[in-house]
Amino acid sequence: MAIENLGLEVRILSNLIYNKLNQMTMEVEDLTIHQCWILQYLTGHTGKEIYQKDIEQLFSIKRSTANQMLRTMENRGFIRRTVSDEDARRNILTVTENGIAVCEHLVKHLYRFMLKLHGDIPKSELEQFQITLRKLWHNIEM
Repeated sequence: MAIENLGLEVRILSNLIYNKLNQMTMEVEDLTIHQCWILQYLTGHTGKEIYQKDIEQLFSIKRSTANQMLRTMENRGFIRRTVSDEDARRNILTVTENGIAVCEHLVKHLYRFMLKLHGDIPKSELEQFQITLRKLWHNIEM
């Protein structure tokens, strides 16, 4: 592989994975994969105060994108936004019981997809690939 094509190849792989995941989550629960990941994050952090800004930073998305996704999720009953006692300008995000149930259902499908994606690649190679990806990510942020 030519080193100058690395970015392109990572982008192609990213698009393929993203499109397959989006297709699957839309078929199963009519949610985008980003909405699914947000539900997963909120479900895993119940009891903590999570704000829209946290979601924007964690998922590296714009404020307008996060706002639209969260509004859709709230309208569909997956999350709730409540005004913070400390700062009325900020809303605390919490996952609803319905959101938790949907998340649990989607996680099973995501797990099956990840098994298919990993295929017969040895765990050690996948771990090394993840280490390399994190190094590339770190290099971009510097």
